[in-house]
Amino acid sequence: MSAHRFFLASPLPAAEKGARVVLPLAPEDAHHLVSVLRVREGEVVEVVSPDGESAWSARIEAIAPVVEATLLEPLVRVRHPRVTLVQGVAKGEKMDAIVRQAVEIGADEIVPVLFARSVVKLDGRKRAERGERWRRIARSAAEQAHRDVLPLVHDPATLTEALPLLAEHDEVVVLWEDARDVGLESALASWVAAEDPRVALVVGPEGGLAADEVAALES
Repeated sequence: MSAHRFFLASPLPAAEKGARVVLPLAPEDAHHLVSVLRVREGEVVEVVSPDGESAWSARIEAIAPVVEATLLEPLVRVRHPRVTLVQGVAKGEKMDAIVRQAVEIGADEIVPVLFARSVVKLDGRKRAERGERWRRIARSAAEQAHRDVLPLVHDPATLTEALPLLAEHDEVVVLWEDARDVGLESALASWVAAEDPRVALVVGPEGGLAADEVAALES
């Protein structure tokens, strides 16, 4: 059975083999470790820094009043293409499942978008609440899937607000039912062999993408 993995709330103060450290866990993760998983002294867990650059196996030495551990061995980070999912906000629990499964299969960033044909309508307060909910889901999924990096999940945005984020990518692939010229395999071929590529995958809402939205994504 694999060791439980936790993303730390801040970098370790002394990240070296054999160091005994206080694990800077978020309150919900500390509660999960102690009260839900019932991890006890002597058990080994995996801890990852917020940026994913430092990861260790660690033996738990104390669980109260704070969680302390001895760092055992550094863990090797697996490099892979950086993938951003630009996802039309889905209604009900479907969006929760999309966020969870996207993280499990390797998405590094998730941008929920309120497209013109989106069934879901959210005001500013609701956007922040949904964003926080999806970040909690992403964190849990990343720990369970032993991800090396904690994926970034944005608050829901309009397409206009999301477009500047897409400009930072090497390739933007739009899944559109009316596309005829380029298949998915061809669209991905240009970056699969590239060094450290960054690609965005755009998935519309239940009602599909409007023509002007596709035009904006193509520009």
